Amino acid sequence: MYDRLDAAVSDTLAARDRALTTSDDLHTRDVELSRLTRRLGELRAAERSLCFGRIDTPAGDFLHIGRVGLRSPDGEVVLVDWRADAARPFYAATPATPLGLRRRRHLRLQNRRVVDVSDEILDGSAPTPDDVVGDGPLAAALSRARTGRMREAVSTLQAEQDAIVRSPHRGVTVVDGGPGTGKTLVALHRAAYVLYAFPALAGRGVLVYGPNSRFLDYISDVLPSLGENDVRMATLADLVGVAPTAAEPEEAARAKGVAGTAASLAAWVRARQPRGVPLEVKVGQETLVLTPAEVDAAHRLATREGLAHNPARERFREHVVDALVDLLERRTADALARLDAEVASMLGVDLDDAVAGDLRSLGLDDSPAAEPEFDWDAVREQLLDDPAVDQATEAVWPRLRPEDALGRTVRTRADLALLDEARALIDGPPEEVYGHIVVDEAQELTEMEWRMLLRRCPSRSMTVVGDFAQSGSATTVRSWPEAVGDRFVHHTLTVNYRTTAEILGHATPLLARIAPGQGPSRSVRHGEPPRTLTGGPDTVRALAADEDNGLVGVIAPPGMTEALEGSGAIVVAAPDARGLEFDTVVVVDPAAIEAYRESGPRDLYVALTRATRRLFVVTPAAG
Repeated sequence: MYDRLDAAVSDTLAARDRALTTSDDLHTRDVELSRLTRRLGELRAAERSLCFGRIDTPAGDFLHIGRVGLRSPDGEVVLVDWRADAARPFYAATPATPLGLRRRRHLRLQNRRVVDVSDEILDGSAPTPDDVVGDGPLAAALSRARTGRMREAVSTLQAEQDAIVRSPHRGVTVVDGGPGTGKTLVALHRAAYVLYAFPALAGRGVLVYGPNSRFLDYISDVLPSLGENDVRMATLADLVGVAPTAAEPEEAARAKGVAGTAASLAAWVRARQPRGVPLEVKVGQETLVLTPAEVDAAHRLATREGLAHNPARERFREHVVDALVDLLERRTADALARLDAEVASMLGVDLDDAVAGDLRSLGLDDSPAAEPEFDWDAVREQLLDDPAVDQATEAVWPRLRPEDALGRTVRTRADLALLDEARALIDGPPEEVYGHIVVDEAQELTEMEWRMLLRRCPSRSMTVVGDFAQSGSATTVRSWPEAVGDRFVHHTLTVNYRTTAEILGHATPLLARIAPGQGPSRSVRHGEPPRTLTGGPDTVRALAADEDNGLVGVIAPPGMTEALEGSGAIVVAAPDARGLEFDTVVVVDPAAIEAYRESGPRDLYVALTRATRRLFVVTPAAG
């Protein structure tokens, strides 16, 4: 397999060199170079754990499953890409439903060598000397220490997770479930599957949207390890291009986040467009006035295509110029008619008849004399460039800046979604759109943030993962239909792979209080019961320093984090802990976390469910 991988890398490099030197069509060349560069990234990422599985039938047929698809020189399949349909039984088969398989083999590679083998017998047959029955890679992955970075799980995806990853649905797929059920892993592997299975969507790119830069940094290694580098990862500030500089009360943030704010912004913009007003412009020595009816007609023509305010203003100016040219033509015709009438009155002769008679006496064409010709197209071009016309247009339809619609400086997170809405209304939709968007921690988004994302996904192809029991205070959405509408496919993950049953049990009373209708997920692991201690910062630092087996996280109320630094642990404010995981977690002053903001009980629930092994809860000493 590695021989074929090396050959594929060499062939791809050679094809890229040829594309650089032989293509005359720059667009065709760039498309081909992009494809080859992406393929090269996939092949190089496959170096680690190239093959991780094998499936065998009772008849002895088998397939190897890995990170990329590879064939021998004569076209025989050597390795099946994990996203291909042929690989589906590797993930979906169970002893109850073996899908025609006898055995599922898991392989672990290191430096191009097999270092571990583990078999699962699926059809109930007795193990043979060729079978190596063990605990399997899932148990190993669950017991492995955290590193502060999320790993891909392509070799350990479980059946309910894989079914979502491979969903043929191209619209909105919603995945919810409690902490530790693998929502984020499913979403990221779904992004990789979309890039593989739906080329039309992949051609427009994939966006992974997360709540904050800490979270995106935590998951940033997953997709590259799957060979996918053509994915943009972004927060709200990244998409809007403006960083918030201040916090604000939760009530104010929620007020800005409701969908009705969009209607208010649209009304503000419409109020700056002309309705029922005249337009006056001085052309040379003459003042021209368009009536309110003519101005309204130009407005209707400018807005019928649904353009944003500033682009529609340019169309309006063009229609205004057309109306001015029509007015000038009418005035010119009227002036010539008045001149003819005045001459006829003064001389008592119709000039057209007199000229025709003279022409006949000379034996020439006696058709009526033509009116003087004007180059009205040239007049129109001059008016389009006339500053006076632009000034007159500005008086009734001013150019706007998106910041003007907010009436204030953009400072807070909630302001960013409003600014993006104002940009769409004033300058038009964003230039950068995507074929598929993955939204993680989706319960955190406001209605205005959902509008911002939907503008960037014309195909309405999205994978949305979240848990409303973990939602923060600023969100204005409490159900998936409120977020994405009624047309979506819904999945719920029920098995907890991260948190032990003992830790989940500790958090269950709080879950019953914050989400009465939501039961806890089922944990597949057991461990130490959580411990509650009394103490201050020194106690917290001592606990963190004593934990030398794995990654330690200290989760504290905002404002207390700096005082807890220095133990070697990662210190996180409770509102920022969503999506993170640690081997050991020390939760500091749970009552203060609950009291910090309206969603404090949900912040505490998040904090209590971040640990994979041990949980300590430190309460301050009385007084």
